[in-house]
Amino acid sequence: MKYLKEYLEYNIENKIKINKDIQKQIKKSIRIHKKYIYRPERVEQAIDFIENVFMLTTGDLRPIKLLPPQEWWIECLFGYDMVNPQGEQVLLVNEMFLNVGRGTGKSTFAAAIVLYFMILSGRFGAKAQVIAYDNLQAEAVFGQVRNQSRASILLSEMSDFNMFNSTKTGLLFGPMLIKFVKQTNDVNRAQGGDTSLNVFDEVHVYKDDITEAVNKGSRMKQANWQSIYITSGGTTRKGLYDTMIKRFSSAKEFKNDRSVSLLYRLENIDQVRDKRNWSMALPLIGHLPKWSAVEEEYELSKGDPALQVKFLAMSMGIAMNNVRNYFTAGESARKEFDLSVFKGAKTYLGIDLSLHGDLTTFAFLCKPDDIYYLHTISFTTRKEFEQLDKDIQDLYLKFEQEGSLIILETNDYIKSKDLIQYLVKFKKETGCYYQMVGYDRARYEILEKLIEKFFFDKDDDRQIAIRQGFAMSDYIRILKSQLKQNTIYHNQELLEWSLMNTAVKVGYNDDLKLVKTTNSKKIDPVVASVMALQAYIRDEN
Repeated sequence: MKYLKEYLEYNIENKIKINKDIQKQIKKSIRIHKKYIYRPERVEQAIDFIENVFMLTTGDLRPIKLLPPQEWWIECLFGYDMVNPQGEQVLLVNEMFLNVGRGTGKSTFAAAIVLYFMILSGRFGAKAQVIAYDNLQAEAVFGQVRNQSRASILLSEMSDFNMFNSTKTGLLFGPMLIKFVKQTNDVNRAQGGDTSLNVFDEVHVYKDDITEAVNKGSRMKQANWQSIYITSGGTTRKGLYDTMIKRFSSAKEFKNDRSVSLLYRLENIDQVRDKRNWSMALPLIGHLPKWSAVEEEYELSKGDPALQVKFLAMSMGIAMNNVRNYFTAGESARKEFDLSVFKGAKTYLGIDLSLHGDLTTFAFLCKPDDIYYLHTISFTTRKEFEQLDKDIQDLYLKFEQEGSLIILETNDYIKSKDLIQYLVKFKKETGCYYQMVGYDRARYEILEKLIEKFFFDKDDDRQIAIRQGFAMSDYIRILKSQLKQNTIYHNQELLEWSLMNTAVKVGYNDDLKLVKTTNSKKIDPVVASVMALQAYIRDEN
């Protein structure tokens, strides 16, 4: 219990708050200490090894210095043995769930544990693995371990004697024939494994539960096996993260002496307003990460729902929905201007073509001065209109009176020939010059005649095929930024309604995808506007 005591003293000295989950784990640790065989020498061995061998490989090359919270984590993981039914003395803890805000060095900690296992565990012929959502993420831990063999004086000397080497499948510590490999989140490949140490990285992005498939193989074939789950708060709901949070915070798991639940997180969203609470999610704050870095991220997140989701989930450990309203009422509001701004101006067209259910939209964008001017025309069919609920029909009729919505008298899906006359009309009435078009490349065959009529050039420099979904992320952010700065003007109630309907889904790499808040609330004018903006930026660059 030496390191638990030091951890509690550290919290008092640094005014670190702990949440109810960590309080429960502390009580559990005290209970375990009274029941099982304490192995302080093994804990000290692991700490000494990490601090004397493991190097920080970013910035100045120097040995790592573990802080009291990290030393307690090691004590929880390696500090106790039990006697199993076969009379063997084995490690008590099989599983550790470390849920902690980003910037706390989770991957570095996991890599240090892997190296300790490979060199000093004494398990001849054993195998360790890191499992992640994709190969890029797996490399975060795997690459750390590999880099240590070059950064550490001791390990680099081992490499000189062919003791610690890279292989085709991973890394090998020659004297003990211990292997370390990486794999992606693949349930089928994980079946029947026999690994002694499993590191599951960033489990908040997993949809499927791969843990049981891996642990089953370890449990059946290894007397001493351990799985470590490291993660921040997630935005993928109803996936593995939610399952594990429910399990590791349960009363049942509190009674399970063979698991460790390190759930560093705020207890509710309101606590984020008081910076003194941040240490509940970031137990090393002030060291990892720096206070200034967290404060800067917090300030940047104000007024941006996507950044708020990211901050609350990844830094504060709160399970957030990855779909969030994106534009504020102020950003969405109309600003009156006359369409004469388009006269003689280079005009950029974005086309979001719907085959069924949604609106088809033209977005016209010009920038004759320091302001972007945005105007949209949307289309639906009489058949689609008649299938709408009465309240949405009334809203559409209002948009029709405004001139921003055209209800086409056709029962078929909208075709290129249905739309050409409206481009001719807009050009004639405004005197604009069509410079470039952005369109969904999956719809090119339907739009081909329209595009060729207004944007033909032999080198296709006046047309840009735009990928949908997360590929639009950068331009979604630019649209948000320009609306926030009041440098985009639009003058339509339909576009204002569409902006207020728009949410973003936050992806694995913090990229954004436009989504509807509900199916009846359309966002097609916003999608077309992003396309027009992308066409403008492409032309300017």
